[in-house]
Amino acid sequence: MKLPLLFKGLSVAFVSMLEAIVRSVDNIGYHILHPFRAVRFTEVREFLSENAITISLIIIFMILIYMTFSRRVN
Repeated sequence: MKLPLLFKGLSVAFVSMLEAIVRSVDNIGYHILHPFRAVRFTEVREFLSENAITISLIIIFMILIYMTFSRRVN
């Protein structure tokens, strides 16, 4: 008799944890995409939004190169 009540409690806990995760991901998306909306010139905003993945990959690549060379120096 108490087994369904246990599953109901676990499901409520799981759903509330899932909602908290979704809210935090939504907040992260807002903080990442909001600077694109704050750019004043439409052409620049469109360029940044169309090439956001390429720009982020270039930045990550530059960080990896820097980390590689800084390790060799030390």
